[in-house]
Amino acid sequence: MRSVLIVEDHPAVREALAETFFGWGYSVTAAGTIEDAAVEVGRGIFGLVLTDVDLGGVACVEWIRSLGISHPDVALIVMSGRFGAKDIFADGFESSGRRRYLKKPFLLSQLQAVVAELES
Repeated sequence: MRSVLIVEDHPAVREALAETFFGWGYSVTAAGTIEDAAVEVGRGIFGLVLTDVDLGGVACVEWIRSLGISHPDVALIVMSGRFGAKDIFADGFESSGRRRYLKKPFLLSQLQAVVAELES
């Protein structure tokens, strides 16, 4: 079964994403903080991590970057509703393998297209 870790601090958004991925056939683990996400990554292997970038400033960005280095085979989707957030990852983030940025708000069809692209 495909597995996803969803890292989102807004409970309603986290739950909606979890339900969506479950409906798409994923085993879903959800975390509301970077600290909880780090624990979950230590516990298991995920094929996909979907994370908000606005979870704690520099610590969040560093965690995302370190995740990409320590788990290069994990597909990673970074999402944010903050204007200019993509610039944080301007250093070739999306060109470094299975990494994508998704601007909030997004349609589920957009998310599904990005997931399909990363899985191909």
